[in-house]
Amino acid sequence: MPKTTFKCKKCDKTFTRPGPFAWHMQSMHGAKKKKATAKKAKRRGKRQTMKRAGRPKGSTSRLGLKTMSLEQLMQLIDVARHEARSRLAEIGASIG
Repeated sequence: MPKTTFKCKKCDKTFTRPGPFAWHMQSMHGAKKKKATAKKAKRRGKRQTMKRAGRPKGSTSRLGLKTMSLEQLMQLIDVARHEARSRLAEIGASIG
């Protein structure tokens, strides 16, 4: 399978991936990014959703996190931290 290359028309540099090529064009030559089409924006939105560790969309509102006070959130974080440490200790004990 032939490798796709991206060649800069302004300085003749070549890139094997589109990301570094786009970064080069923007940072070195001041080229602006093309506006994403609706189809690409929709795909990008799906990728962002998938990056959230499998949580369903809107899970923060279902958990009530948006309505919690800062103190309540800090307590929740402390409990989660304690739970994570105890689980790590269990895993460490089972391995070693």
